[in-house]
Amino acid sequence: MDIQLLVVLAILGVTVALIVSEWIRIDVVALLAMLSLVWTGSLSAEDARSGFSSNAVLAIIGVMIMGRGLSMSGVTETLAHFILQVAGTGKRRVLSTVSFTVGTMSGFIQNIGAAALFLPVMVGISKREQIPVSSLLMPMGFAALLGGTLTMVGTSSLIILNDLLSSRGLATFDLLSVTPIGGVLLGTGILYLVFAGPFVLPNRHGETNNVAPGKRVLNVWGLSDSIYTFRIPRGSDLVGQSVESSEMGARFNVNLLRVYRNGRDRDIWEDVTFDAGQCIVVQGPDEHVHELAETFDLQLTEETDKSARSAQRGYLEVVIPARSDLVGKTVREVSLRKTYNAQIVLYFSSGEIVDEGVADRRIRAGDTMVLEGEWSNLRHFEDSTDFLMVTPLERTPRHPEKTGWAVGSFAGAVGLVMAFDLPISIGFLTGALVMILAGVLTIEEAYRAVEWKVVFLISGLIPIGIAMETSGAASFLAQGLVEAVQGVHPFVILLALGALTTLFVLFMSNVAATVLMVPLVLQLAGIGGLNSQVLALQVGLCGANSFILPTHHVNALLMTPGGYRVPDYLRAGSLLTLLFITVTSSMLYLFYL
Repeated sequence: MDIQLLVVLAILGVTVALIVSEWIRIDVVALLAMLSLVWTGSLSAEDARSGFSSNAVLAIIGVMIMGRGLSMSGVTETLAHFILQVAGTGKRRVLSTVSFTVGTMSGFIQNIGAAALFLPVMVGISKREQIPVSSLLMPMGFAALLGGTLTMVGTSSLIILNDLLSSRGLATFDLLSVTPIGGVLLGTGILYLVFAGPFVLPNRHGETNNVAPGKRVLNVWGLSDSIYTFRIPRGSDLVGQSVESSEMGARFNVNLLRVYRNGRDRDIWEDVTFDAGQCIVVQGPDEHVHELAETFDLQLTEETDKSARSAQRGYLEVVIPARSDLVGKTVREVSLRKTYNAQIVLYFSSGEIVDEGVADRRIRAGDTMVLEGEWSNLRHFEDSTDFLMVTPLERTPRHPEKTGWAVGSFAGAVGLVMAFDLPISIGFLTGALVMILAGVLTIEEAYRAVEWKVVFLISGLIPIGIAMETSGAASFLAQGLVEAVQGVHPFVILLALGALTTLFVLFMSNVAATVLMVPLVLQLAGIGGLNSQVLALQVGLCGANSFILPTHHVNALLMTPGGYRVPDYLRAGSLLTLLFITVTSSMLYLFYL
């Protein structure tokens, strides 16, 4: 056996062990494997660098940027609201509806595109319904992979399969030739995820993705219990008064957070006049709030959300740095209401909460403030050198007027790929650039949207597949399969072929695995009544069977936002992988021979 082949197999074995054990971070493992192949002479420097310029990596970068643009324009929020209206609020209903939708879309567009569109949607649903995001993203990604088997253009391995068959003078498959198999695969996958999901999917109730940052501020500081919503009745002494004349702050030490009627807010930064029927949201010590309510005969409402938050409002925790120009000034002199359209709901200094005299207190370095206001105003603190933000800003829609540009850019990117047979990376980067030029998001926001862990993970794994091809390691394994299945029952041959293809696609692209496997498995044609098309179709279908490791670009895309670890994929994906191979082998044996 060639020494180089042994080296590649050894590096592959160590890589698998490190990925599964998680002794080293998975993206670091990928880079270590890539460099090890270069150091041992198993891979050229040019091939090692190719991963960073690959179609998959550039496509993922484009997808991440477009996903952020769709989120910032409010498209994903609208889509999440629509899904909840259709599916209801139960986790199983949400899972089945989204999985079916994503899977169906993946039959006609690239699965990475479908996953990218629904990634921020699922995060939004997680926050709305208080469902752990880790139990939503993985099923959505799995459905995208399964849906790629619905048509011959749904996944790259099936697309290249027809080209390989045609070049050898063999009959090719029609667009919907695989639809019966893909339909059973998608249906089986959805049933598995819905009913076995509670036992195999991550379900981390304490994860931060599930609680909005502003809400966490309330929980940490215990503010949610000091916020109340009152209705102003007719005859109240508050009717006709202004905020200033009511002396809410000066006399009662209570902050006015919101004034609204029928869900429509009034601008409290102006000299608003209170009227009967209005609702006001106030915050302060319980005894002071109760004194205010008794003085003005206010009626406590049964509002379910006491936090006074809406889609446009929230809370932000900031710290005063030592070099801030605000140090030494009083809160009154800073005038946060006029300068930032935000107000202080809590002031923490010298290890204790300041209850009274906040306006005339001199600001010190290290003081902490919890501010309330509209998100569009609170974002100004992000760029200010006078404050350090403790709370990450919530990703609420910032440019709803750019919805048309966001939708058009995404649809145009998918259309370019499908209509002109462009590489997916070119189409998606074009869509991302159009969003930037149209003002859906800035170039700085685009850079921040890229998850570099995912980029380095995929870039490091791609050269492993190249080394397996060039060293003959993949061919050696495939040849071993051909020899081992001589004289075996056809169904067992299909199972073994599906298992080997699945192994290959975990560490090399499904296109490379298909190109490698198809010529070899055609040697099995005629054995046990199998024909060449059935064998080749098993290879093409199992090119989408990538569930047990986060090495496929769809799984890698979801790993960070879902907070997943490798054992999560092993636990949830192992049985689905076996079901996939069993379904394809059974369907091909029973209906396609």
